[in-house]
Amino acid sequence: SPDTKTSSVSSPTGQIIDDVRQLYTDLEKANISKKYSPSIKFSFVSPPSETDTSSWRCRSQKECFESLSSEDETFFECISSSHDGKKPLVLYLPGLDGKGISATQQFDDLAETFEFWRMTIETDDRTSFSGLVNAVSAFIEDSAVKLNRDIILVGESFGGLLAPAAAIRARSEYFRTHEEQVRDPIKGMVMVNPATSFDDTNWSTFGPLLAQLKHLQDENRQRGNAPFGLPSPYSVVGGITLAGLIPDSNQFRRIVSLITDIPVRSVGELTDVMESMFAGFGILDDQLPAGTIEHRVGQWLPVGSKVVNPRLSSLNVPTLLIAGQDDNLLPTKKEANRLVSLMPNCTKMEVRGSGHFVLDERVNLTKAIIESSIDPLKRSEIDYDPIIDWELPSDDVVRETIENRVKPLRNLVSPMFYSTGHDGRRRLGLSHLPTAEDGKPVLFVANHQFGGLDLGLIISQLIEERNIKARGLAHPIVFQSGNGNPFGGTDGTQERVQEANGDPFSPGLFQTFGAVMVTPRNYYRLMQTGQTALLFPGGVREVFHGKDEAYQLFWPEKVDFVRIAAKWDATVIPISAVGAADSVNILIDAPDILKLPFGIGERAANNSANVMAARFDGDEQSELFQPPFALPKPLPARHYFIFGKPMSTEQLDHKDMKGCEDFYEDVKKEMQRGFDDILRAREQDPWKDTARRVAYEQITGKAAPTF
Repeated sequence: SPDTKTSSVSSPTGQIIDDVRQLYTDLEKANISKKYSPSIKFSFVSPPSETDTSSWRCRSQKECFESLSSEDETFFECISSSHDGKKPLVLYLPGLDGKGISATQQFDDLAETFEFWRMTIETDDRTSFSGLVNAVSAFIEDSAVKLNRDIILVGESFGGLLAPAAAIRARSEYFRTHEEQVRDPIKGMVMVNPATSFDDTNWSTFGPLLAQLKHLQDENRQRGNAPFGLPSPYSVVGGITLAGLIPDSNQFRRIVSLITDIPVRSVGELTDVMESMFAGFGILDDQLPAGTIEHRVGQWLPVGSKVVNPRLSSLNVPTLLIAGQDDNLLPTKKEANRLVSLMPNCTKMEVRGSGHFVLDERVNLTKAIIESSIDPLKRSEIDYDPIIDWELPSDDVVRETIENRVKPLRNLVSPMFYSTGHDGRRRLGLSHLPTAEDGKPVLFVANHQFGGLDLGLIISQLIEERNIKARGLAHPIVFQSGNGNPFGGTDGTQERVQEANGDPFSPGLFQTFGAVMVTPRNYYRLMQTGQTALLFPGGVREVFHGKDEAYQLFWPEKVDFVRIAAKWDATVIPISAVGAADSVNILIDAPDILKLPFGIGERAANNSANVMAARFDGDEQSELFQPPFALPKPLPARHYFIFGKPMSTEQLDHKDMKGCEDFYEDVKKEMQRGFDDILRAREQDPWKDTARRVAYEQITGKAAPTF
């Protein structure tokens, strides 16, 4: 329409307006969706770890969805099978805008943890409240009841009124047609600043008055008095009203700061600012025009309140109520107390300092659902989650493991560890390392030394010197082989740590020390939960490097680990490891082994093809799991580990591809600086000679000093 246009201005305000318009465009579009009327659809949100941009806004989908039609009878079954039916089903119901722009910051986490769907209602929709309930009930029937699943309804604002109405209808229909069954199709509900309090507001009067301004706009247009580009009276009055009611004090301060910080030094800059403001008012005209607000405030809210409120006391469904204490649009604080006392199974979560748009970056909706009485992951039953349930073993187990598994290697390579301050200066020891604080993760990124045996040296040093519990992201082959050495490499044993309860099925020794398989989902969740992780981007390619490739990085072109780290404001610390490549003589490179005659090369190629690739976007052929033919030197070289300068991602937007690529290159440069420094400095190490160093340490019982 003529009113739908981008601001196309360069000011910060104009950029925000453009971003909001694009956000609405992304909300309206969806690759995988099913329509229940010409103006109502339900869209599946792909897990961000399975998209090219690590975002719900990405258009890429799994191959199995590419040819999937919403008319296919197996539509919902196909999507459920993509995660083997292991993820709980969650449906988000939006507010009056019909899109849910206020909750978009939660979509990535929700989609990663749940099979997440969202309802979209087009702007020109004139469905009755009963029609909306019918649409949601039909979706519940198709996606949950027919597949013998249950569903969690998440409703925000008006959606918080629609959710209990749909729950009442779905349960009524289910129990009427399934008299012999006891499975409730509604697993739980989340009501976020719900509009069940509509009767306690003046919106029944103010909404229609606001909508009447459309007639003034129509008259001006008929007379030709509406200046081109000026916002409508409805959008100005409505925009100013909503701007005063929706943002909380924190959000309002940020808006004011943004506006006041814009420099206006010329008529052109003033024009840019004014155009941005007019474009901002235009968003209300585009997404919630007067006719739409008139219908939704006049039909949906009063009818919904009359239908739902008398029935809430009999709705016995586990319900989490999320209430912004400073909500000025609705009397949510009072309503929260009413609902908790009225509904049989309702608990509330009050968010201090938050207003009507409570689902911003300060709230983790996924975590709130998981930890609520809804218990979607059935944590109360068992289901050990290696990401969030793992704990470091007892001091005795740690001490014994290091003594038996790590110390023999330490005695041979006499590892030295250095850390780097924010000023770039190196120091012996790990005193400069930051720790995960305020829920922000730390990511150690290292080169993988030849043979892959450096993991134990790093993790054990972090535990002993700084009590830092780094979670190693390990190649799938480690888990295929059972367990073995928890600090890297495998020794072929099937030893398990038996806990005090005598459970012989406790996790393998490798997993006991926090290692998880290197998958996009595991890495994402480690960052999401604010943990410390240790990643080797070069993987197998670096472990089995060639004769002339010592201390070179073989990292993928994609910068996925940077984007995920930036999403959670992680601190990235590069580790430059040196020593292993100088401890062997490589005689035949891995690719050349595949060319050997007498069937040797063919067998090697077949063995490599049978090993699962570590990278989710690779295959067994793209990752050569074949070690070169190498002979160890009589005595290994001393090992050095340089922990580089901590690199914060707090100011890095994970959606900024260019910024993430630049950060990626900076990480590699910091690692190269570590290589250069240590290779140069170790020439001055008086105990560089392994024989003299080992003899000294055996006689004195102390680690040999260094440069």
